Amino acid sequence: MKLLYVNLVQFYMTNRFYTALFSCVFLLTFFFSSYSYSNLNNNQSIDDEVQAGLTDIYNLRFDEAENKFREIQRKYPDDAKGYFYEAEIYYYRTLPARNEAMYEKFIELTDKLLDFCDKKLDKNENDIETLYYKGQTHSYRSLLMLNLNKSLIRAASNGNDGYRILSDVIRKKPDYYDAYMGLGLYKIAIGFVPEKFQWLLNIIGFDGNIKNGLEMLKTSMDKGKFTKVESKIYYAISSITEKEDDNQLSIEYAKQISDAYPESPLFKLIYAALMQERGKMEQSLPIVKEALELNNRSLQNEMKKGGYALLGNAYFKLNDFPRAISTTEEFFKYVNFSEDRYNIARYSLGLAYEMIGQRGKAIENYTSVRDKFIEERDGEGEKLFYRLSRERMQKPFRDIDSLMLIANNNRESGKFDEALEIYSKLLAAPYIGKFTNDDDKAQLYSQIGHAYLMKRNTDKAMEYFNKVITLKPEKEVWHVPHSYFELGKIYYKRGDKNKADEYFEKIYDFSDYDFKNFLEMRLANFKAKN
Repeated sequence: MKLLYVNLVQFYMTNRFYTALFSCVFLLTFFFSSYSYSNLNNNQSIDDEVQAGLTDIYNLRFDEAENKFREIQRKYPDDAKGYFYEAEIYYYRTLPARNEAMYEKFIELTDKLLDFCDKKLDKNENDIETLYYKGQTHSYRSLLMLNLNKSLIRAASNGNDGYRILSDVIRKKPDYYDAYMGLGLYKIAIGFVPEKFQWLLNIIGFDGNIKNGLEMLKTSMDKGKFTKVESKIYYAISSITEKEDDNQLSIEYAKQISDAYPESPLFKLIYAALMQERGKMEQSLPIVKEALELNNRSLQNEMKKGGYALLGNAYFKLNDFPRAISTTEEFFKYVNFSEDRYNIARYSLGLAYEMIGQRGKAIENYTSVRDKFIEERDGEGEKLFYRLSRERMQKPFRDIDSLMLIANNNRESGKFDEALEIYSKLLAAPYIGKFTNDDDKAQLYSQIGHAYLMKRNTDKAMEYFNKVITLKPEKEVWHVPHSYFELGKIYYKRGDKNKADEYFEKIYDFSDYDFKNFLEMRLANFKAKN
């Protein structure tokens, strides 16, 4: 169970964005709860009232939403909806701010809600709606306990209950389409567990399947009564593929939701985040700025944190280092320094100062990275960028470092020709002679391979990834297994699946390297979608 949640968190947390962006994405990923068919006695009235409350949540109007759900409790005291959604508001308030008082309130409300559900189920064990809310409540409790570093045993127990109950709901009523969303997310999360550990999940009774999970999300998106919005967002995030595929589905769905709820700063940040994930840095900027202009409701600090992180990321990747500095400095005004993942932002800010010639300010940021963090909870990125920051303190920027950074940013911003032009310079005299060890060479060849891959020149991409796997780097070992993965993908898409599997298997020859879990999840994702 622990492995399941660690992998779910790390899938979203160990990608290329700043920490606060992931706070937004992670918040969204567990932000909305699907709600099910109403009791026949309550008919359409309560459905309309719940929908109004959820619209307030979408637009981050938490106080208005809470008032609506309490009114629902007063009018429909025997219906779980009002109690469930009031409790969920405290989940939303707790997760991004990591507020202990809000957490205690959430636990208090969900304790009462679970007791309420049990009493109803004692009278009628086939009350599918109440069973659904019970399973959903256990799931949220599990996720919040894990992310706040509470009892792992309690988190695992709640997670097991949630998975079991949601499965039971669908078994008893296969056309209860709203329930497919929650179970689909479970199956996707479990599906990211590396193949070598799937046997463990089978022993404890879990089965994961990314493709099946996506199908479940699609079912709830198309056929669910109340889950269309949430399922579309989850489907957008979960459908992300390798960058060279140029899959725009995630962006298209995020735009549809953002357009449907134009007052929501959160939806705009998610839309912008997914645009950046696909390399559309310039296009994301006005969307982020509009989100910040709309930010006058709940979670204002969290939305600012996410917004300025996205601006900083975009300006950095566009090689606009003065603006990257100013917006990332603004981001740090809203960071929770004891809890947030932010080493990548500190490291990037240090690099930006290097690029404008302020070595002293760069060192200040390298020095400020966190050295105390919970590795499983905080993801692999915190560890990597801590190491890189400590190394950079001792190594002033060289001309090849500056050129490499600009080229890498060009590639990440979709400017592949400009990137390759700089890489070509680095491969020629006098620069190539400055790549004196296998660590430097591994980084250079790997970055060039990725640029050619994005250009869809797989022959040249293979040439450079093959160069990487012949090297013996001491610190940047991770480029080697990652290059095996890239080569495997190329062979797979060329139809040579046996050769692809040979290269994928070589990944497991390496036992300790940066982004190990993330690479194995990428492999699982690739196999599930190809």
